[in-house]
Amino acid sequence: MSSIRVRFAPSPTGTLHVGGARTALFNWLYARLQKGVFVLRIEDTDQERSTDASTQQILRSMQWLGLDWDEGPTEDGADSRGDHGPYFQSQRRDKYDEFAARLLQENLAYPCYCTPDELDAMRQKAKAEKRDFGYDGRCRDLSHDERKEREARGRTSVLRVRTPDEGSIRWTDIVHGDMEIAADTVEDWVAVKGDGFPTYNFAAVVDDGLMEISHVLRGDDHISNTPKQIHLFRELGFRIPKFGHMPMILGSDGKRLSKRHGAASVEEFRDENFLSAALVNYLALLGWSPGNDQEVFTVQQLTKKFSLKRLNHSAAVFDPEKLAYINAEHLKLLSDKQRLAMAWPILVDAGLAEADDGQARAKLGQVLKIMGARVSHLNDVPAYCAAYFSDDYELDAEAAAEFDDEAQAHMAKLAEAMAKVEGFDAASAEAALRALADELGLKAGQLIHPARFAVSGQKVGPSVFDVLATVGQERVVQRLRAPRRPA
Repeated sequence: MSSIRVRFAPSPTGTLHVGGARTALFNWLYARLQKGVFVLRIEDTDQERSTDASTQQILRSMQWLGLDWDEGPTEDGADSRGDHGPYFQSQRRDKYDEFAARLLQENLAYPCYCTPDELDAMRQKAKAEKRDFGYDGRCRDLSHDERKEREARGRTSVLRVRTPDEGSIRWTDIVHGDMEIAADTVEDWVAVKGDGFPTYNFAAVVDDGLMEISHVLRGDDHISNTPKQIHLFRELGFRIPKFGHMPMILGSDGKRLSKRHGAASVEEFRDENFLSAALVNYLALLGWSPGNDQEVFTVQQLTKKFSLKRLNHSAAVFDPEKLAYINAEHLKLLSDKQRLAMAWPILVDAGLAEADDGQARAKLGQVLKIMGARVSHLNDVPAYCAAYFSDDYELDAEAAAEFDDEAQAHMAKLAEAMAKVEGFDAASAEAALRALADELGLKAGQLIHPARFAVSGQKVGPSVFDVLATVGQERVVQRLRAPRRPA
């Protein structure tokens, strides 16, 4: 059985965004590739900002992306499954209290009574001296009596981890290679806040240790946390996991991806009718290289191809056009049945059909079939399909400008020819049009192009004969007799 255990540990203080989703994906892919365990842990110790709504949104987003977890909250977040739970940090206070007491007992940590004003004064002094701020350790060696005196004055305390005064902290990063930080540059950091809740670094180490996490794969904005965590793993006797810090995702302006660049949360992409498989595919390419020019991958292909060795060092740029291209390619991979199932509710929401209209649903299947790859995004469905379900549809301006009185006279004659067709289908409609063209001494194209506009309002599209057959004889005749013209 594989010893690989990875985790995704989001904080439920907002939506699951693109960066977090990529972190989840890379951990999930590695677990699936190695036949390991993927753990979902909710880091909800921020009592002021954590919400149940955010937790539910994270769970929904993970499920929509298809990133199933082996251990963690149940799908509705009501319970946990796995042998290392609970998987909500807010429910693990007893474990943090136990390890905090151990740190104090073994003199690996100490209570710090510094007030916010005192800390701010340290910060301002560091700024004036043009150096990075770090806690100066003034509470580090307080005697028992000095601590009691501060407590008698009503001072509350936090718990600070005692960091090494000499030497260095080293690790070999999966992405960045050998890393080394001078130990005396790592400040004595807060492990437990004044309210008794653990900080991120403390809770993460305790949980990763108890959950036997083998690899910590996360964004490179966490590199500064790693020396603190490695020291604490060592002090508590836990196995130190392998760390891999992935490059940030940037917008086209070179700044960290955010709402100003467009959709940023996973559910926004879902609501914009992107395919989840396409978003997974694109996220995989943001920080990982397959080693060749292939860009379109199914999820199954990714689980076989993914490798930590091919994680990139440089930041990735989120390109909406590239995502749109990959989404279009994934639409092509869908079966007719899958494409119809996804497109139907969009057509209904657009008011072009009733949800229980079986005939309209069957017609949509026909429309999608003749449209083929022209529908490159599910959001195109209402505009591309409106003419098949309604008389209210957009007119192509260029085609409308070319539709003159002569074309309208030809369409009136074509209407009569189409009205006489028996067993109306693409083949019989084509035969009728070509016969009329011969009778009028015209090339077929002189009837085909205005017929397309008269029936669908478009200049280009699928075979006009497929269009005629799908629109239906009655509507075709009606539109040829009185085509819509721009006002």
